[in-house]
Amino acid sequence: MTVIGVASMKNSPGATTFALALAATWPGTDVVLAELDASGGELAGYFRLEPSPGTVSLAAETRSERDAEALRRHTQTLPGGLPVIAGPARPDRAHAALMTLSATLPEVFGKLPAGAAVVADLGRLAGPAAELAVSMDRVLVLARPRLADLAHLEGLAEALPHAELVLVGRGSYPPREVTDAIGVRIRAHIAHDPAAQAFLEGRRQRTRLVRAARRISGALASVAPLEGVA
Repeated sequence: MTVIGVASMKNSPGATTFALALAATWPGTDVVLAELDASGGELAGYFRLEPSPGTVSLAAETRSERDAEALRRHTQTLPGGLPVIAGPARPDRAHAALMTLSATLPEVFGKLPAGAAVVADLGRLAGPAAELAVSMDRVLVLARPRLADLAHLEGLAEALPHAELVLVGRGSYPPREVTDAIGVRIRAHIAHDPAAQAFLEGRRQRTRLVRAARRISGALASVAPLEGVA
């Protein structure tokens, strides 16, 4: 069982798109993408999914039932076959669901079978999303290597020792300098991909982001070290 969170601290450089690419390229078939962003979901709108099932119905069920199949019962299927637990677009509904799920999902995660994987789009790492992140195996925090983004990472190493950075695009600070300054391991440094939005909208399946995500997901699934991705 592997649970990977994808998040940002502020001004997300494509966390939802990266989470989708990571789940879509995860080795094996027993993977679920969960949209656990308290500010509201995007996937239902992009892929014209039904309002339910999703995180709201999952939150309702897990108040009383928290078995290993709970996640699967609240998925819809994206083109290509990826199961997704979609979040509501309305922030008030998304936040209410996350308030419940931050308390109930850790138990569900603990019951998942060996070989199962969950990729969770946490959005901004604050509030219930930050609470939920504590129960995950790894949390990949996306940030641009520039001062305005990196300033928000202060204290991340202490709050989430299992957090790792994914640096996106060019900036003023090389990866080694970033690690030395904030004390968080860099999982990868990926290029900014102008075609990433087309992938999120289902219009393209092969982009630089997808190639990078495939290498990262393979490394995470095999617990292999990975210091950089072009």
